[in-house]
Amino acid sequence: DMKHEILGLSSDKGKLKEQNAALREYLEKTHQQLEQYKQEKEEGKKYMEELQAKLDIKTAQVAVFKEDFEAERNSRAEAVGKVDDVRQEYETKIEEMRKEHTDIKAKFENIEELLLLKKQQFHELLETIDQQQKDYQE
Repeated sequence: DMKHEILGLSSDKGKLKEQNAALREYLEKTHQQLEQYKQEKEEGKKYMEELQAKLDIKTAQVAVFKEDFEAERNSRAEAVGKVDDVRQEYETKIEEMRKEHTDIKAKFENIEELLLLKKQQFHELLETIDQQQKDYQE
């Protein structure tokens, strides 16, 4: 009887049955909650695995995207480098052509001066011939 009182149970058989039924109901309810918790835990685990799989896929996609981006950036840098090389080559050629043009212009001016000199000498020679002819005729 003392045990019954400590546990809050009645020594009355009718009350004992009632309390047993309530305890059984509580245990069943607790068992159901535990089963539900296990199921939710399993579903949560499955959900986390799915999320991890999606994350892995996204990580792989990002890595591929990053590689593509790097390749594209390197390709652009290479193209810019080639354009710079061609521009440099073009500027060098233009500079050489300008120098050549200046040289040709200087040569042409020298030739013109020479031609003028020759023309002058030719006229002087003609005048000398004319003068000699006049002298000869006199």
